[in-house]
Amino acid sequence: MSATYAHGSVLKHITNLSLTSAIGLFSIFIVDLVDMFFISLLGEVALAAAIGFAGLGLFLGASICIGISVAVSTVVSQAIGESEAEATGDRTGDKNVAKAGRMATHGLLYSLCWTLPITVLMMVYTKPLLAIIGAQGEVLELATLYFRIVGISLPILGIAFVCNSLLRSVGAPRLSMWTTLWGGIVNGVLDPILIFTAGLGLTGAALASVVSRVVVAGLGFYYIQRKHRLLAAPNWAMFFNDVRELNGIALPSILTNLSAPISSAFATAQMARYGTDAVAAASVIGRISPVLFAGLYGLSGAIGPVASQNYGANKIHRVLESLSSGGRFAIIYVVPVTILMLLLNRWLAHVFSLDDAAAELLNFYATFIVGSYALFGLQLAANPIFTVLRHPGYATFSNVTRDLVLAIPLIALLSAMFGAKGVLAGQALANAIAGIAAFIIARWMIKRVESGKSIDVKWSNRHLHHHLHNTPGVNHRGH
Repeated sequence: MSATYAHGSVLKHITNLSLTSAIGLFSIFIVDLVDMFFISLLGEVALAAAIGFAGLGLFLGASICIGISVAVSTVVSQAIGESEAEATGDRTGDKNVAKAGRMATHGLLYSLCWTLPITVLMMVYTKPLLAIIGAQGEVLELATLYFRIVGISLPILGIAFVCNSLLRSVGAPRLSMWTTLWGGIVNGVLDPILIFTAGLGLTGAALASVVSRVVVAGLGFYYIQRKHRLLAAPNWAMFFNDVRELNGIALPSILTNLSAPISSAFATAQMARYGTDAVAAASVIGRISPVLFAGLYGLSGAIGPVASQNYGANKIHRVLESLSSGGRFAIIYVVPVTILMLLLNRWLAHVFSLDDAAAELLNFYATFIVGSYALFGLQLAANPIFTVLRHPGYATFSNVTRDLVLAIPLIALLSAMFGAKGVLAGQALANAIAGIAAFIIARWMIKRVESGKSIDVKWSNRHLHHHLHNTPGVNHRGH
């Protein structure tokens, strides 16, 4: 098991990881968009609104899974990087390879420890959760049905996320891509069969999503074990010690990811004030955005493994290069996407049967919001760096500031001034401010580490490996 990302072009590694991840994510997101299209063909606006509300609730569970996968990927990637930096006659390198396998196995078990009880809570409190974010009447009943069918598979989604992050950690981004790609293909094939041929409607769309999750998790597990032989037998004597290590990253990472659903819930509640049509338009935008920006979401999963291996190998200059390359990638990616959306937004409004007011909202999104994602991409590049530097609290603070301190008041202010458009504008402005700030802080932190200066702050610090340190006054570049 070699530290693949500790050698060669950092930008090439990040681009490769981002795009392969994006292809897999795109397949999932495009199926979600096709879901919305098929549901729109049924001719009921309430169905589209219901998927929007349910999707927001499901995002809560997915955010927890993402936080767990970040923790597992970080500790495994750093162990792989350390195996190269410390492979001496004392067999330390071999010990770190063994640790990588043990942490991978314990990481999967750790995921189940989180997702099983959360699934129970979500099933019990589905209606109150959806009602809080504005679902009412028939929409609430439909959203509850969809939520419960898809939500019961949260533990499977957790396994899928962890397996995919592990594949990227060991330098197998194409296998990670294929797991999600096949999941998307299966979902896309089952959707019309279950929705129309079997006549299941909304239930059919939900069941297709569940089967897709099973496929992604199953393939990911197969590739990790049969292709890379990464998983080791559980070591119960060390399990709780490893859980504490995972908690050091997972808890801040989960908090980091949970602020987004809170902000989105507030935005959805604000949007609901402008009627079902506005929520339906926002639901379409919510399906279009992940498709458009699959590459950016892939970037957030690409920076971590590359920077982690180089940090573990003590090549701090390549950690800085990871951040810079991520910023460049974000800007280069968003420019053509913005142009594409400007050209296609009227056609999309027609395809999804949006009325004049909803179509106008989509046009506003295409004209003024899409381009701002370049600045949001800066935060997606910066947040994994905070975790790599063992200060995940900075990522938590970054997202909490964006979603709660900035987004909620900005959404409230701008929606009061400009209606539904203000909801979109408030989110975009918060993303832009937080993106710029996070990128600047991450760059400053790496520079301090590179020059041997302390970046320790008690609220943000999580020491994973006390034997790795940076001596003051020493420039740790590594070769």
